[in-house]
Amino acid sequence: MLNKDYLYSNSYKNISEFRPVDESLYIYGYSTEDRSLLVNDLTTDTSLSNVIFVEIESPEKDVIVDKKTGEKYFLRSSKSMKSLYETYSATTIYIDVSGLNNRVSASLLKNALEITNISVRVVYTEPEHYDIEKFKEEGVLCKDLSERIEGIEPLPGLANIIPDDVDVKFVALLGFEGGRFTQMYETIQPPTDKIIPVIGVPGYRPEYPFVAYWGNRRPLIYTESWQFVEYAAANSLVDIFFLLQRIKKKPPISKIKLAPIGTKPHAIGAILFAIKYPTDVEIVFDNPIRKSKRTKGVGLIVESKVSELLHEN
Repeated sequence: MLNKDYLYSNSYKNISEFRPVDESLYIYGYSTEDRSLLVNDLTTDTSLSNVIFVEIESPEKDVIVDKKTGEKYFLRSSKSMKSLYETYSATTIYIDVSGLNNRVSASLLKNALEITNISVRVVYTEPEHYDIEKFKEEGVLCKDLSERIEGIEPLPGLANIIPDDVDVKFVALLGFEGGRFTQMYETIQPPTDKIIPVIGVPGYRPEYPFVAYWGNRRPLIYTESWQFVEYAAANSLVDIFFLLQRIKKKPPISKIKLAPIGTKPHAIGAILFAIKYPTDVEIVFDNPIRKSKRTKGVGLIVESKVSELLHEN
């Protein structure tokens, strides 16, 4: 299947190659990972004086603060979140998800995409590599990437619940942490012939798909879902979006329970897919508390035109 990244995404090897358009709004946040700091090269670039840069932080669950104005916004309130965008006059909104968690990204995206005549773009900086040496040795319940799991709870703005008596496919976007897949399976308890695991191929590094198989080997074998594995590029929200569309349309046509427990691009693609099909998709997310240093270095910078992606497909 032809990868359609070229239609909606651009990749840059160096941040100096990436130029936000004039009069745009650029929303970002920091994490402890190296890649989230790359935005500093943009905010200090005097040639981008016509771009409004807004740093946000999340001092408590489902709350963000605009550090430019000091205003507080609530992720679960559409009115509150849209007022953030109304504060700034822009026809293009960039949401840099590199330093944001999935709960913040989901609410920012959903509410931005509901604004008419606005182009929404996602920016994502890849890590150079994941710190998974110990994980590759143990390969069971990985605690190298997550401190703990808070439990399954809907992402803000995406609280669609599909009844248990409806025909449902359970699609798990896998990362390295097989324990998360096991917990999801045991909580959701889907029929084993309805489980569709997705592994990132190619991965950020050549060995990562094999590490993902290794880490998830027990639930893949136990559920026998290894025979239904699908693949999508680990760094592409566009590729995973189109894969999910194909899965949705493949007979028997069913609703989808979707577990984004792998890469951040896959999670963003899953969020966009749920926004596109609000009545047919339920995101089940286990809300991990990430370790402070789980990646190192900086890889490619990827810009994706997500409003165009949703409107045209």
